Amino acid sequence: MRRFLQPLWALVRAGIATRFTLARTRAAAFLTSRIEQWAHRPVRQARPAEPDASYTRRSLDHTLEAFEAASPTRFEEMCRELLERDGFIDAVRVGGAGDFGADVVAVDGLGRRVVLQCKRYSAPLGSEAVQRFNGTARPVHGAAVPVVVALNGFTEPAAAFATRQRLHLVDRERLARWGAGQHLYRVLDIDPGPGRYT
Repeated sequence: MRRFLQPLWALVRAGIATRFTLARTRAAAFLTSRIEQWAHRPVRQARPAEPDASYTRRSLDHTLEAFEAASPTRFEEMCRELLERDGFIDAVRVGGAGDFGADVVAVDGLGRRVVLQCKRYSAPLGSEAVQRFNGTARPVHGAAVPVVVALNGFTEPAAAFATRQRLHLVDRERLARWGAGQHLYRVLDIDPGPGRYT
C-alpha cells in the first residue's frame, strides 16, 4: 500500500507546487501591470496650491488665477494694491516706458524705500532682466528693499545673481502667499520692525 501511495502523494505535492507557482506568477504579473500603469499615468503640471487665508478674504487679496488673467499694467497695479493693503505708505505705480526698471515704489513703516519690478512673463525670468534691475534699483531709485516679482519664477542663474546682490525675489509660490494675505515682509523673511505686520 505504501508503494502505491508514495507516487500518488508525489503527484499531489507536484500539483500543489505548480498551483502555488502559478498563483505567485499571476500575482507578480498583476502587481507589475499596476506599477506600470502608475508609472505611465498622466502627470499634471506642478502648481503651488492656493494658500488658505487665516481670515476672511479681503477685497485687496488676489489669486494666482487673477494674476495670470491680468494685463502687464494690471499686474503692476495689483502689486501696488497689495503693498497698500500691507500698510506701505505712498504706494505708486510708476511702470511704463523709461521707468528704468521700477514698476511700483512705496515706503515702509520704518521709512525704507521699497522698489518693485513686476514681470508677468509666461516663462521664468532670466538673469539679464534681474541684472538690469540691479543696476538701477539702488543707484537710480534709492531702493533700500529692491524686489523683483515674477509670475512664473526665475531661472537658476537669475536666482543665484539675486542672492549675491541681495535682491529679494517673489516667485510664483511666494506670490500666491502674498496674494492670499501674508504681509510682503513675512513672505520675504524681512524684519519689518517691532509690531509692523498688519
